[in-house]
Amino acid sequence: MEKKNIVWWIIFVLLCIWQLPQLLVGLVMLPFLRKKKLVADRHFNFCWRAENMHGGISLGPISFVSKNSGAASIAHEVDGHTKDSKIFSWFYLFVIGLPSILNATFNFTKCYYDFYPEKRANRFAKLDVSNKCSLRTTPETIIQEELLY
Repeated sequence: MEKKNIVWWIIFVLLCIWQLPQLLVGLVMLPFLRKKKLVADRHFNFCWRAENMHGGISLGPISFVSKNSGAASIAHEVDGHTKDSKIFSWFYLFVIGLPSILNATFNFTKCYYDFYPEKRANRFAKLDVSNKCSLRTTPETIIQEELLY
């Protein structure tokens, strides 16, 4: 095994331990999502489009988005929420995950992306929100359609 591969695996294992609670929830969800397609594999994060998924969810190094999600939604999960997962570690589900799910369910704000977990994710992913409350990529957004599988 190359030295680079060994370092990659060490970092990946440490990140999995650092993000263990959300990773376990994601691994439990994995078999319940029917047809899945890996659409992004970046920065120790993996994102799948799933047939029976509505919206998106990030759980440690894994994210799931709906089958029709574009680059902006994928960037929101992969470069946005997963960064929060790395920052908050075992507290991520309480500080970001649960409030985000409650906001999606009960609409605390007029625009879903005005709530703090979504604003943070958009800032990390360098996304813009239109006046009609839809996500848009910017020239600085790392994930563009041509980078997706």
